[in-house]
Parts: sequence; structure tokens; C-alpha cells
Amino acid sequence: MLAQVLLTPTESKKFIAKAVAKTAVVQRAFKEGIVALHPSTSTVFIVEELTGKTPDIKVLVCGLNSPEGASGSVEADEALAKDFEELARLPKDDINAIRQYLRGFRFTLVVERGKLVIGMTLGEIIDKMGPNDVYIKGVNAVDPDGNVGVLIGNPVEGGSIGIVMSQSRNKGFKVVFPVGLEKLIPVPVKQAAEVAKMRNQVNYSMGRACALWPCEGIVITELKAVEILSGGATATPISAGGLAGAEGAITMLIKGDNEQVTRVIKAIEECKGAKLPREIRARKIVHTGWDWRQDGKS
Repeated sequence: MLAQVLLTPTESKKFIAKAVAKTAVVQRAFKEGIVALHPSTSTVFIVEELTGKTPDIKVLVCGLNSPEGASGSVEADEALAKDFEELARLPKDDINAIRQYLRGFRFTLVVERGKLVIGMTLGEIIDKMGPNDVYIKGVNAVDPDGNVGVLIGNPVEGGSIGIVMSQSRNKGFKVVFPVGLEKLIPVPVKQAAEVAKMRNQVNYSMGRACALWPCEGIVITELKAVEILSGGATATPISAGGLAGAEGAITMLIKGDNEQVTRVIKAIEECKGAKLPREIRARKIVHTGWDWRQDGKS
């Protein structure tokens, strides 16, 4: 049986969330341990799938790409104003102090033994985590081989995800990266990361110049989600993009037996029309660096 389906970026997030919540590693952590989730428009849907409720949180998104460039959300600015002041006072070359600051991030979502917990710092959460636990974070890039990367805007190499990845290796907890194919880049993530290392040499930037941090873990795109939710069907992307609200959409052809395809169509139909819990407002940003309008003028 064949089915052609289309998912917008937000619908994809909800669809992928359904699959993430059903994976064995997440189910075990949900029932017996800790599922920690960095706040994002991807992970909020995962919390909904696990708990049946939309989490009541101050910060839904921290960093984002707005039409003007790499930025942050207004709600993060308001909630983290004092934290940002503290960060600004730290010497830029005091890496240990900045890492300690990052461990103090207090908006990570935690589902511990099935119950939502809000308010723990990232450091407190990581210290409690072990081999049966899971950390989930959305990413900013996925390449054709399924490798993923996270944009880093703060001065510490790797940012908070660098701390998480290091502790994952030390303590054995799993890291899951849900990502829609809207974030597919046509070059290897490691190659892109090498170029992005030069962020301090950028002459002109729309918003903050960012590094790209390659991450290893369990990557779940729409294609893997089809396999998980159908019980074995395969999905092949046949086009991307659209108009009239379908900008960034992915169109896939799903192949499987009648039961598999019917099962996944039901899941997809449950995601159609999905909306974010609230409007995301981007911080007003200014372009920085060289003024191209003045170039060559005397």
C-alpha cells in the first residue's frame, strides 16, 4: 500500500514527538527514571505526548532563527534578565565560570517517573541522571547522513549541549535529537561546523554569529517516525517546501502493508493543523559588523 502525505514544520514536530514518546529508551526513562528536555517547540510536543498535558512554562524557546537572523525569544530575555547580567560580568576567558553559569539554567523540563517537574537547574538534573535516563533536545541542522548539529550563541565552546554530551559519555544516559527535514542541510554537519568555527571572524552578521556543534545520539526525523509509528513502513521524501502555509513542508511517499500504512496515516491525521502553544516573539536584533551600504564610498 502507498500513501502520499504532507507535513508542515509544526505538524512534523508533533508527529516526531509521537514517535519519540513511543521509543523503548524514552518509555523506560518515563516510567522508571528521568526524561529531561531542553525547552523548545519540538520538546513541548513530546511532554504533551508523555503526560497528556501542555506544560505551563515561562520559557518555551530560548534561541531561534527569526526572519532577521539568529536571535533569542522575548520570553527568555524577560525570564533570564538577571542571569544575562551575571553572564555579562563574567570574564570571557573564564571558561569554568561560564560553564558553571550554564549548569544553573533552570528552565529544563523534567519528567521524573511519569511526573512533570519544573524549576531544577541543569546541573542538578545532570547530577541525578544515569544509564536509564534520557535527555532530549531539538537541533538546528541535520545532514543527508543523519548527523545533527546545534547552533551555539554563547562564548563557551559547545554551550550547554556540550556539557550534556560530555556528561552523557561519563554517566551513560542517552541523548535523543528530534529534528524535522526542514532543517536538512546539503553538506556534512562536520564540514559546516568547521566553517562555523570562524564566527569570531565574521564581518557581517544578521543577528548573533553562531558556531555549529556536532552531536551524536539517537536522531529521529519524519522518516524514522514513520517506521516507529507504523511498525515497519518506509517513507521516502519526494518534495520539500510549499506555499499558502506549507512553507518548509515535507512531502513523503509511505510504503507498507495495509495495516502499517493505515496506522501511520491515523497518526499523521492527528497532527494535521497542529499549532504551537503560544506565539513565539523574537528579540529585536540589529545586524552587526561591516556596513555594506558604505563599502566603496569615500
